[in-house]
Amino acid sequence: MRKSIAERFEEMTRLYHFTSFDAACKIIESGKMRFGKQYRMNDLLESNKIAFGHVLSDEVMEKHNEFFAEQEMHRYQQISFTQDREYGDKAFLGFDLHTMWGLYANRGDGICLVFDKDKLVLGERDYAKNVEYFDLIPTNYGFRNRSKRGIKSEIWRRRDEIFFLKRREWEYEQEYRIIRRAKDEMKDEYLDISEALSFVIICRDNSVGEFEPIWEGDYYQDLRYLNKKLPVLSYENALDGFTLWPHSGDPIWAEQIGFL
Repeated sequence: MRKSIAERFEEMTRLYHFTSFDAACKIIESGKMRFGKQYRMNDLLESNKIAFGHVLSDEVMEKHNEFFAEQEMHRYQQISFTQDREYGDKAFLGFDLHTMWGLYANRGDGICLVFDKDKLVLGERDYAKNVEYFDLIPTNYGFRNRSKRGIKSEIWRRRDEIFFLKRREWEYEQEYRIIRRAKDEMKDEYLDISEALSFVIICRDNSVGEFEPIWEGDYYQDLRYLNKKLPVLSYENALDGFTLWPHSGDPIWAEQIGFL
């Protein structure tokens, strides 16, 4: 028996990506997500990683090798997803994080793309895991290898420490991250998400009136034009809290109750 939208959504291991409406349309149309470059990250420590050579046997690594360490780190590009997390007996669902809607989805006028984690196919140069959060993390990275090949190998060996630690102030993002070592740090890299993309969530749409449903707006119509098979949900506020609605039928989740 074919599962309902509510069953598919609840049972799926979900990853979320908050973005603008225009960016979401490009992802849906192309079936690809672009990796972000390190120097464009919001986190100051991530966009300004400092690499240096340790002193070995009273000798200092040559200047050009220090430059290579920093250049090699910049080859790593990343894609960030939000995920569901549990803290004690409380669940924080990724689509219900107002901070993420506000900061990354155009203050609620953007889109939340929902992916099936089990269908996400990584490339041979990709590596993925949860980001961990601490009060203090390294602000610079020293490398003991002298050769370019050795530094390259050491950075990959220490990738968890270098690319998957963030200060605790970013913990609200509940981040699951994919990194890729690009062949050319200046060129764009893409991840195929065509099989994993499973739902689209709209929070608001300025093209509809205050009391008109999202389904009457341009966002929904444009999304249906791009992909008729991709289910669209609405994340709406009411007197009894936020709810998650399919296009027709009853809500599939309510803030006060959970999944229905």
